[in-house]
Amino acid sequence: MQATKSLIGLLFALLLAAGNAALAQQFSGQVVTMIINYPAGGPTDIEGRIVAKHLPKYLQGVSAVIVRNVPGAGGNIGVNTLGEASGRDRLNISFFTWDPVDPLIQHPSLRVRYQDLKFIAGFQSVALIYARRDTPPGITKAADIAKARLFKAGGLSPTNIATTRQRLALDLLGAKYESIPGYKGLHDVEVAVRQGDIHATTTSLPTWYGSVKPTLVDTGIVMPLFQYDYDAPDGTLGRSPAFPDVPSFLEVYKEVKGKDAMPSGEKWEMLHLLSKVMDNMFRTVFMPPSAPPAAVVEMRAAMERLEKDAEFIADYERLVRTKPRLVIGARGERMVAEIGSAPPALVCFLRSYVKAQ
Repeated sequence: MQATKSLIGLLFALLLAAGNAALAQQFSGQVVTMIINYPAGGPTDIEGRIVAKHLPKYLQGVSAVIVRNVPGAGGNIGVNTLGEASGRDRLNISFFTWDPVDPLIQHPSLRVRYQDLKFIAGFQSVALIYARRDTPPGITKAADIAKARLFKAGGLSPTNIATTRQRLALDLLGAKYESIPGYKGLHDVEVAVRQGDIHATTTSLPTWYGSVKPTLVDTGIVMPLFQYDYDAPDGTLGRSPAFPDVPSFLEVYKEVKGKDAMPSGEKWEMLHLLSKVMDNMFRTVFMPPSAPPAAVVEMRAAMERLEKDAEFIADYERLVRTKPRLVIGARGERMVAEIGSAPPALVCFLRSYVKAQ
């Protein structure tokens, strides 16, 4: 595995430095399929199709990238499809919303290991918790959630990363809540919030701007509580540059517990790990384990050029409401590897924590 990564790195450097035309034609005349692991019309699909529209400009001999939606099992059917690709399908790519909880708990629906896939790029994003303003006895600022009477926090499946992070954060704040998982999709969760069936939940930045803000925030029903702390390249934690107006979890924690307070223990360690890898790579582009190293190099180079494409940036920003920020290469590989090398005691804690939901 290490030898393969070294070879990929060497080829990548050669391609960038020399512009080797023979090397940069791995996809010429081939069918390139993008596997999206959620249904058509959802946020993952919308973003993936923007990438598929502009990516062929940077793959020599490719006129179009074909999108194939493979939803199911919380995204894991699409992941399995990519991970088990062979033959001509070895040039397929993904556009996933991935879930680092599943490999940590060894979810039975996930048959492949993320660290065996060929990492190409991650798209940074933000996840945040919001709550109804009328959550008893009333929410006027984020720290009020720690003083609220018993409230209901809704989510997707019990093992879903949004549900898991939400529970970890609320536990660390000492909030009194009942977790209500099992909603089929974010639309169902939003309806439940609007109807008052639940009081708080988690969403992503595209969904926040696309539906939560216009229907729940601007109408005065809910307010944002906090975003999960963005782990910057220099190791500092705080607000994401894509969402500077909402406090981070640590800011709210310090307001609740004291300005010098700092969370610790297994819940904080797991929340930090999940937030680090998820928000830096909320959407992920992989290739199959069988992908030729030279094709991985070419695809990474194409993503680097795509990130600077003015037309792509404009399309992406129009729909996602933020500029695309990509993690490419070694930094992303390290984050994927962190999931596979998490301390056994921490993994054991997470399995018990999720099972107790």
